[in-house]
Amino acid sequence: MNKLSKLLPALALVLGATLAMAMNFANPMANQLYAEDPENPGEFINVTTWQPGVDYDCDSSGDCLYDAPNGTVVQSGTFIDLR
Repeated sequence: MNKLSKLLPALALVLGATLAMAMNFANPMANQLYAEDPENPGEFINVTTWQPGVDYDCDSSGDCLYDAPNGTVVQSGTFIDLR
């Protein structure tokens, strides 16, 4: 029992490192992409199936793509609809 109690700090360290690594990989790329409609500010367009450079482009400044309407910015730049 005494030997086990001496190993507890090492086991806690291994468990903490494992959990830290798991939290780093918990945020994969967004499954869906949204952009704010330039003609109707406040409205969002689902651009998940659109091709970058063909259907839309992201200019140099601003917030271009989001992971959800009013969500987290996934790509910076000004959204330009090329359709």
